[in-house]
Amino acid sequence: MNACTLHHKAIREQYSETAGTAFYRSVMGDGAPVIHYGIYASPFTTMREATEAATRQLLRNALARIDGRGINAIVDLGAGPGGSAHLLARELGAKVACVDLCEHHHRENSAMAHELGLAHLIQTWMGSFESLPEAWSQSFDLAWSQEALCHAQDKCAAFREARRVLREGGVFAFSDILLSASSPTKEAEAFRQVNAVTQWSTAAEHIRDLTAAGFGEITHIDWTEHLHENFVRMKWQIQQHREQLISEGVASDLLDRFSDSLTKRIEWVPGSVLEWGAFLCR
Repeated sequence: MNACTLHHKAIREQYSETAGTAFYRSVMGDGAPVIHYGIYASPFTTMREATEAATRQLLRNALARIDGRGINAIVDLGAGPGGSAHLLARELGAKVACVDLCEHHHRENSAMAHELGLAHLIQTWMGSFESLPEAWSQSFDLAWSQEALCHAQDKCAAFREARRVLREGGVFAFSDILLSASSPTKEAEAFRQVNAVTQWSTAAEHIRDLTAAGFGEITHIDWTEHLHENFVRMKWQIQQHREQLISEGVASDLLDRFSDSLTKRIEWVPGSVLEWGAFLCR
């Protein structure tokens, strides 16, 4: 296998149907089909409220840059089981093309879209966001992603593809987990050991690569202050649901390794190793 094939295999294993679905639905989604971080307005904010708040905040920022144009077509890069795509389709009435490497994510996405009455707005495409269909060139008003582009082996390629499939004046809105510019390499391994991430990027490197991809207006919004609470909530979810997760096929070793990784992340000074932020590009 070449490096790309091996990396895609690692991503599919991380989000596997046998263990990944149960793990992420519980540990990051609190029962919902969501695999991304949340914005916590207060200590009383629930995980579901926080993850939806992050999606809605990113959407508000994107809409502010559309210049009054409607959004009729969206591509969701790394859509997972479709939680964010369904919110976008419902709120905007737009068609959403969901890109993901995992077949079971697309099955879950489509099934939920049918239940929600959104099947006519949701399309799925299994593949890499580093190499999108040629026929999609200049097809979308909004390119979207939440905490998925960190998995890209070639960030420049992913950004070029996002630019290629956007119509003139379209917006690329995404959030991503980032490496702090001053992060000690050994500390970042606590995240890498339980996540299929091979190419780390700092915020400055993202901006450099987005510029090289052809985006001329780039805004970075720092959400790092919310990372600590996300890690605390994720560790609590593992502790509360450990036995249930094991019964659903999640290996106890994975739960231990992920919990240990989260313990390290909680101990880090916020922003010293990892950052989290949103990017708005035209």
